[in-house]
Amino acid sequence: MTEIFRYAKLAMLAGAASLILTTSACSPEKSLAPALSPGNSKVINLPNGEWPIGTPEQVEMDPKEVEAVMQYAKESPVLSMLVVKDGTIVSEYYKDGMSDTKLAINSITKSVTSLLIGIAIDKGYLKGINEPIEPFFPEYKELFDSPDKRSITLEHLLSMTSGLHFPEWTDWNYMIQPMTETKDWNQFVLSQPMDSRPGEIWNYNTGGSQLMAAILRKTTGQSELDFAKEHLLGPLGIDSMKWPRSPDDSNSGGFGLKMKPRDLAKIGQLVLNRGVWDGKRIVSEAWIRESTSWHSEGNVFFGEYGHHWWMNQYGGHEAVFGMGYAGQYLTIVPDLDLVIVVNSAATGNPRDTTLPIQFIESLVKAVKNK
Repeated sequence: MTEIFRYAKLAMLAGAASLILTTSACSPEKSLAPALSPGNSKVINLPNGEWPIGTPEQVEMDPKEVEAVMQYAKESPVLSMLVVKDGTIVSEYYKDGMSDTKLAINSITKSVTSLLIGIAIDKGYLKGINEPIEPFFPEYKELFDSPDKRSITLEHLLSMTSGLHFPEWTDWNYMIQPMTETKDWNQFVLSQPMDSRPGEIWNYNTGGSQLMAAILRKTTGQSELDFAKEHLLGPLGIDSMKWPRSPDDSNSGGFGLKMKPRDLAKIGQLVLNRGVWDGKRIVSEAWIRESTSWHSEGNVFFGEYGHHWWMNQYGGHEAVFGMGYAGQYLTIVPDLDLVIVVNSAATGNPRDTTLPIQFIESLVKAVKNK
């Protein structure tokens, strides 16, 4: 096991060094089938909103493999790791020993924003994702200074194919201070030139996520946090979180949310349940399926991209995941009814964001009779 992890780490670092910066053109070919197809996992309900606690043996996971992963995680920058199988927590680790500590989930915030966009569509606040974004920003009408920019839609923001200049993973070294250090984040994003036509090129763009936060506030009359408390976090029994404000009081649409790991796992279970929680429809199954399906090539190392969700294969199984800087992962493996949460503080190098992948892959392989 030691050798497996050692060589896996070396391989990931070598691969990440050459591949993490790659952006890919969109393609009509979808190499991954939708992982969250109707009826391919059972709906799990939580009694009193609390997770049942079990053991790996009870859910047919190899206890030695699970324990080995946890031990290696303790020697890494991982702050917490939580494994939910068949709706039961079967293993969890917290570096500070506190399961109720709110930890930064960084860009997993984007996946939460995606769920809120889906809920806003379900409730009629938004007509759909093919709407151009220009009408939502009449105060910046002069910034929509080309036909290409005027043709940007919500779908382009969700799939990170807007074409707007936003060199977050290149010139800005994985940071977004050029946006956050301004007084008007929306104006900053919309004032950027077009690098490509909408829909042509995938480029990681937290600015697009911020525009969606603004659109949610403009259409619902609520900040993301307030809308989420009423329609997503509240119904899931999540009442303790921190979400930074933006200059326009929309909240930060693509970063900054802090949650307890067990609460983050609830969001993963909601997606696994295809939008249902304790018998109540929170978000439509159509949106869950749409947002976790292929929409752009994404990054050649991390995987393909949906609507603010990533997709890849681990141990031969299709997985959907939210991913954040410094090693934050919310991973859902539908055909195994598996949810894995990893919070990390791998800030020595931006490429360290990839390190938890080895643990996730090993936990998937630990499922017996798969």
